[in-house]
Amino acid sequence: MKPQVSSSGRAAQLSYELPHRIYDAKIYPVKAPNGSTVIIYAHENGVRIIWRGGRPLKHVALPKEQPKPAKVNGTGKDVIMVIDDSDEDETPAETEFEEEVEELDPEAPYPTFIQQIDLALNVEVLHIAVPKIPEVTPIRPADSMPPIFSDKIVFAVACVDYDIRIITLPLSPPSHANKATPATKNKSKWGEQIIDIKNGHQSIPTGISMTWTSTSQKDLVDDWAEDIDMDDNEEEESTPRVRSSRRRSRTRSGSRAGDDIEKWSLLIASHSGERGGILRIWRFPIAPGGIAVRPPVTPYRTEYLTSPAERIAFSSAQYPKRRHSQLLVVDPTGIVRVYDPLAPPQKRSRSSRQEDIETGAWLASFSTTFEVPKNYSPTVPGLAHRKRILDASWASDGRSIVALLADGEWGIWDFDRSGPQPPADPSTFSLRGFIGTSSTHPTTSSSLKSRNTRSSLAPMTPNTRRTKEESLFQGSTSSQPSVSRGGITIEALHSTTGGVPEESVILWYGPDTYRIPNFGQFWSRSATGGGGSLFGPGLVKVQGLNLLGEAVTTIQQFDTTTAAARMAIPRDILVVAEHRLIIQTSTTAPSGALGSIFSDKERNEHELTLKSDQSKLSSRELDVGGMDRLLDSMEFEQPRGTSGSLVLGNPRKVLFAS
Repeated sequence: MKPQVSSSGRAAQLSYELPHRIYDAKIYPVKAPNGSTVIIYAHENGVRIIWRGGRPLKHVALPKEQPKPAKVNGTGKDVIMVIDDSDEDETPAETEFEEEVEELDPEAPYPTFIQQIDLALNVEVLHIAVPKIPEVTPIRPADSMPPIFSDKIVFAVACVDYDIRIITLPLSPPSHANKATPATKNKSKWGEQIIDIKNGHQSIPTGISMTWTSTSQKDLVDDWAEDIDMDDNEEEESTPRVRSSRRRSRTRSGSRAGDDIEKWSLLIASHSGERGGILRIWRFPIAPGGIAVRPPVTPYRTEYLTSPAERIAFSSAQYPKRRHSQLLVVDPTGIVRVYDPLAPPQKRSRSSRQEDIETGAWLASFSTTFEVPKNYSPTVPGLAHRKRILDASWASDGRSIVALLADGEWGIWDFDRSGPQPPADPSTFSLRGFIGTSSTHPTTSSSLKSRNTRSSLAPMTPNTRRTKEESLFQGSTSSQPSVSRGGITIEALHSTTGGVPEESVILWYGPDTYRIPNFGQFWSRSATGGGGSLFGPGLVKVQGLNLLGEAVTTIQQFDTTTAAARMAIPRDILVVAEHRLIIQTSTTAPSGALGSIFSDKERNEHELTLKSDQSKLSSRELDVGGMDRLLDSMEFEQPRGTSGSLVLGNPRKVLFAS
């Protein structure tokens, strides 16, 4: 599958046109043994799994079939040979990879798809859920998580036939020989295991989410204990013996519990619009070879909602943090609730000696502000309604919630009031702003009033310059309805020392996409009045994204490295359109450990050109092309002082937050 490649500045867009409609897509959090990134997307007949990048597969020549001897009349009696191959080739052949990672072409410096398979379910798959799986580090050893994640892909899908299916298959891509082998009846070709949860819903599920936990809740860590650990990690000379003993005790408790084959369990939540809104949660033991299911399959929890939910999502925090099982339930009418299926009872009886009592509880709720349509009088309170929520997602490792509203407003709810300058009213936004152009917003009096409070003057930056050029020469290209589509995706880069994770946020609203490279820094700077500056970790619009006339279904982010994050190289993103996959990747390769895609000669020529443009700018002889080159260098290169970059005076704010 070869893409259509287009470039804009130092960002390349790879567009893969597909023969079917795409309903959802996810990037699996664990890489394959050969280093490939796994992409899973849902279509009208099942799911497709793609392995991108990493070490390529070896092309092994298939054995040639021996020619059959010609029959000769008059030979002896016929010999009939019956071959029973029921016990042969039960397991797929082991995949062999090349010794080196795929070498990137300097003309096209991006990874390719090395393998893909179709998992036919003979039903439309609408939603996909994958678990949050941490990377194995010295402070997070492999025995602190289910062993199935080391060699299996585990995900769940919601289908149009009302069923929920749990699917596991090998993490390693299949060999070309195994892919060429025809499938046999009653035999899994890819080594997959499919668990069909029937009669879970009486209508089509509208969302699904999953996470993993332990069968015992004795090792859970409270927030106050976690804060103490983080403070210890930040102090360079703070009682290393105490920290090491605490980690050893947790590891020992995990290894003792690991002797039980059912130490871990899988939590799956789904919701539908039946009976005015219903939420169901299932819990299955995780065995070393797959998911253990014991009939009859019944929901672990069932909650009836006041209205059908828009989206659900388990916390971005991970076991053993106590908040890892908290579930975000987004009501489109303007309310977000938090439910924990493993929450203990609020009041425990003194006579009760059980330590693992789980009843489930609703923990908190947050509401949006009211608005009145523009054509109606604001003095009529019966016409007022809360702003509609398009999407909401966990942030700050499960400590805050980022929400996107239908009028383009976005905000942050400080769930546990641990953020900078928490508001007096916990249900209000700690930080808020607006995204999108004027043509994509609904006309309501409250939204217009909020937008008119901002300054009409915007600083001339590379982002605003390109937007002005498009509106000047091309006009408005937006044809979105009054209520736009939108979503949020947040991915974290976890610290290897146990510090605060660095989160990247993508907000898409109608045809526009925005990025916050470092959510924690952006929140801290905005809360203290710093806002986003030209070179700061502010909210910027993603440029050069061409959807080719299709609507966005969802957007996902690829993983990154610590070195790339420190050099402000943006994450690659996967944009899922209606009939195509679009990958926007940065062709900026820093020097040093990450290497460079440009030769020394090209780099020297580029630097000489920039110096020449700087001198022409000083003498006021720079043309339009030279100005474009300088602005592009400002946008994609990291500032290194005033030399070698265009000097515009003091840093200026480019976006708004309050």
